[in-house]
Amino acid sequence: MEDWRERLLIAVNVSEKKRAAIAWEAGITPATLSRILTGGHEHPGFETIVKIVHAAGEHVGWICGEQGFGLSSDERAKIQTAAVILINLTRGDPELLTSLRAIASRSKHRRYGARSTRNNPP
Repeated sequence: MEDWRERLLIAVNVSEKKRAAIAWEAGITPATLSRILTGGHEHPGFETIVKIVHAAGEHVGWICGEQGFGLSSDERAKIQTAAVILINLTRGDPELLTSLRAIASRSKHRRYGARSTRNNPP
């Protein structure tokens, strides 16, 4: 599983923003952002990490590996899009919609039923 730094790098890369823009929004230099992402800056301040995370459009909980944040914002958006498509496809078929809700409920129960441990928060 990824550590917080790997998840931060993923967030920055999928943000569709240039790294210089993320650094500027976070109030740091692009060089500092690069050192944080590559591990050259071993112990960045938590406030700095939070600013980078927000500039990248991600949730701090996901970066920290918090339970309930198993998906990135990008992944959640894709699932929401798929859900809308499925809902639109099943509007005329209540039996299919009921089946999809049951599957989603079982999946949610498996996902959140057991506690997980956090992985190296910043």
